Amino acid sequence: MAFLLSAWRAIGKMALGRPQPGGRQRKPTEPSPTERAATVRLAESKIKEAILHPDPPIRQRAIRYFSESFSTDASIMPLVIRSVETYGRDPSDLLIFWSRKLPQTKETIDWIVGELRDEQIEQTKDYARSLREVLATADASLLSPMASSLFDTGLPPEINTKISERLEMLSWDEARCWQELEKLCEEGKDASTMQQFNLNRSRQIVEALARFGNACEEKVLSLLQVQTASLVSDPMIWMEPMAVELAGRLRLESAVPLLIAKLRGDIDDMLNEGCAESLSRIGTPAVLEAIAAAWTEAPDHFRLYGSTPLGCVHTDLAVEKCLQLLPGVNDDYIRPKLAQCLLAHFDPEGIEIARQMLLHEELGFMESELRIDLIESCIIMDEQFPELDAWRAAEEAQKAAHQKWVAELEGDPAELLRFAIEKLSGKKRPKAPPAKPAVLPPASPPAASRLGSVQKVGRNSLCPCGSGKKYKVCCLRKQRG
Repeated sequence: MAFLLSAWRAIGKMALGRPQPGGRQRKPTEPSPTERAATVRLAESKIKEAILHPDPPIRQRAIRYFSESFSTDASIMPLVIRSVETYGRDPSDLLIFWSRKLPQTKETIDWIVGELRDEQIEQTKDYARSLREVLATADASLLSPMASSLFDTGLPPEINTKISERLEMLSWDEARCWQELEKLCEEGKDASTMQQFNLNRSRQIVEALARFGNACEEKVLSLLQVQTASLVSDPMIWMEPMAVELAGRLRLESAVPLLIAKLRGDIDDMLNEGCAESLSRIGTPAVLEAIAAAWTEAPDHFRLYGSTPLGCVHTDLAVEKCLQLLPGVNDDYIRPKLAQCLLAHFDPEGIEIARQMLLHEELGFMESELRIDLIESCIIMDEQFPELDAWRAAEEAQKAAHQKWVAELEGDPAELLRFAIEKLSGKKRPKAPPAKPAVLPPASPPAASRLGSVQKVGRNSLCPCGSGKKYKVCCLRKQRG
């Protein structure tokens, strides 16, 4: 239920405050670098204050600023704890969920363990589940001194296993870590999906390897240079995404050109997402310069994934690059993504750019998402624009209507799916006819990619909707919402 209630952010299409569509009416709202007035991103101290805001979505937006940028600031989690103690557990499950990537301390781990030992914790199941995930992903060296007491907190078996394995890996040296990772990749070389490959354990080993810092650099760079696009039944099929993740955890700036090259190659979505996350983790000016340099001639998928570091690396240079790239972008998904990047940095110029897009451009399913980001940013920044109150009221009404429908349809999965598709597409769909008896397929399905998806239309084929774009950056992206 928590997922469905939060999904309203990413779907729906509203027409409030915009002219009747009659073709693209973009206004030249993006200033050139030479025209840009000196603006100042909101101070992080103000964003920290928003973690204690009375409105749950504002608290979540503030915590995402630090979580999505892989912040190393240990003062964030104590603010999350203060927020939970102020507003209670029930509205705090998503706040805790976004805290998984935050650094923990002995004090915050003690607090989490105390919460999980509370007999009333299961009354807020989503909150308890998020707490367990935070505990399971916390720095293993923090968990080690209290290992004997951790397992008295009623943790599910899978969380106990995860923590036990991570604690065991603390005793491994670098050679043992590489040996175990290579063994897993060899065993999984014929696996065609993530479900068939032991991905969780592989990532735990990558985390253990990251303890050895730059001692791993040479090997990581060597692995990243291997071309895997045509490999079949080869351990590198799985070693490659592990090397990408390790480059990010080590924050290897020397790996940036190789990660950019892999992102351009578009081997699959798992690797693309891994490259985007690792580039965000590295987060140096070299990352932003490399993305901007490749942007103009890059294919659509590169811009899609490359926009992630542009919104997660919170620097003035990231804002500058977004403003430089925006005027040359016509894609109705990437344009609002860049506007979201500016809003993610809480840069004042992003407010008017996003507002003009909402007033004058056809944004499809991105419209509601951009509108919500704009409203939340203005609340945190204490900024105003003429339509703010009306748009905020409209979004609150849409949220209430969405929650009402979800509650009414909760016992009817088919109708709930139909409702979600209508919200995403903006079109009414006929009710499904009575189900026919199941017929077994005549043959086994084709082998899937390591993402485990089987599609009738190739990801790199032209989209059947006739847009002229590749399927992966058009209807496939919309289907994934």
